[in-house]
Amino acid sequence: MADQSGATLFAMIVAVLLAGMVAWGVAGAYRRRMVALMRGGAAPHAERPVSSDRLALPARQQPVRLDLAANRRAALRCLAVLSGLSLLVGVSQSWLALLFVYDSGGDFSLNRLLVLGAVYAWPMVMAWGLVLRWPWGRVVGGIALYMVAMSMLVMLTSNAEQAIAGVGAWLGSVVAIPILVTLAIGASGRIRAVAPYLLPFFLLLSAASVAALQALAIGVESRPAWLTSVVGGLGAWGTLLAFVLAPWVLLAWPVYALGRWLARAYREKSFSDLGYLFAAYWFVVLAASALPALQAVGSLGLTQLLPWLWLPLAWGVLPRWRARARPSACSPFAPPTLLVLRVFQRDAQVERLFDRVVERWRLSGNTLLIAGTDLISRTLDADDLFTFLNGQLAGRFIASAAEIPARMAGLDLRPDPDGRYRINECYCFDSTWQPALRALVQASDVVLMDLRGFRPENQGCRFELRVLAAAPQLQRVLLLHDGETVRDAAEADFADAPADRFIWLQVGQLNSRKTGEVLAALFGAAPPPLSRRSVPAR
Repeated sequence: MADQSGATLFAMIVAVLLAGMVAWGVAGAYRRRMVALMRGGAAPHAERPVSSDRLALPARQQPVRLDLAANRRAALRCLAVLSGLSLLVGVSQSWLALLFVYDSGGDFSLNRLLVLGAVYAWPMVMAWGLVLRWPWGRVVGGIALYMVAMSMLVMLTSNAEQAIAGVGAWLGSVVAIPILVTLAIGASGRIRAVAPYLLPFFLLLSAASVAALQALAIGVESRPAWLTSVVGGLGAWGTLLAFVLAPWVLLAWPVYALGRWLARAYREKSFSDLGYLFAAYWFVVLAASALPALQAVGSLGLTQLLPWLWLPLAWGVLPRWRARARPSACSPFAPPTLLVLRVFQRDAQVERLFDRVVERWRLSGNTLLIAGTDLISRTLDADDLFTFLNGQLAGRFIASAAEIPARMAGLDLRPDPDGRYRINECYCFDSTWQPALRALVQASDVVLMDLRGFRPENQGCRFELRVLAAAPQLQRVLLLHDGETVRDAAEADFADAPADRFIWLQVGQLNSRKTGEVLAALFGAAPPPLSRRSVPAR
């Protein structure tokens, strides 16, 4: 069984490396395809004019309420749910380990069960990082602090003499492999939107190749006639390569079908992007725990994977639990919709804004934006990825203004199982983004426009400002600016807007304090600023 454990570890390492390398190439190809498509399409003058009434959307049936306190409660509730699930999985893993893996003879105390369960629940720190969009350095630091706390807990609750070095080494062995795997598939911005979705397929393929090589090794010892013929025809290296690649050929269709099922399940809200990553990380953690268990107790070590089944069960139960907790009859308000606009070609700056502000907004309402290459690592999901791999990305783009009403009617405005709302991207050619923008503005309640680095030459932003100035239903437009923003040029484009619609907020470095100011201004929690002046610094 030791050989089996080593083979499983090797298959996991190969799968992670392949997922990372292929994701790097896919992300680059996706970006290039997006750029080529956005520059395509019919010339603007070739389109048949579409009257504004054809772009009009049905009137909203329910009012919206912007509530920053409710957003904070939703954030705490999301963190509590993921933490509770982590504890449930950790305690279940602890019980199975004490029952089948560790030499306890089925006689173990509640204290030992709970302490070990708390140790095994450490992936809740990664869950906090997913919700709060922590950089990976902060996630690793959070895990280190959690393990320091667990070391103290183990030392305080243990009846036997424990050396701090021994406890630390044991805890380090618990987290080492999972952290390395998750860093490999999620630390780089270029691959973190792609690699986690590719990892299951490469795990399946690499495991099949390793199993085939093990079968070959068994065959070499017995030397059957068919194997002798194969080696005689292909040679030693050819036979080895054939056994590695043959499972890939046999599994090509099942893997393709699995990808289509994954995209369909995401569209049907069987899981969310957060739920998928949370489940993927937990699978890696449990698989890493199963490897030494396989070596110690054989096939019983696979029981360490069973606690993972709590997660798909939770995604099925959570929507019904939220519906009972917040019946529609007691909530007459519809979720608000935020439109995000920005100056393009400022990728790192926009990604930080997305991580800190838009991810928090998703706990309260929907988000609309015009798709671009600057946010691929934040907005690309399972449906987008497999649409691209199927060669159907062009079908996502709006070819003419006449298609806009149908596209707007197809917006996904229902919450995910975790309670968050999705990002709705509008894919536009250079010839169709302007009428699409008008429709997106009609569907929005609040606009967040990042004008940091804005210059008078940014004609696209100036057109957006004029459309925002003329829209009748917008509650507010928050404009972010910095020292490079030419405010006079921007203000000239919305001079005729209602006096209290546009709010300027100076944001140089988006730190925690500024993030709070942006969120407060979006939700209307900040004191009302004077007309078209900056929100006062606090």
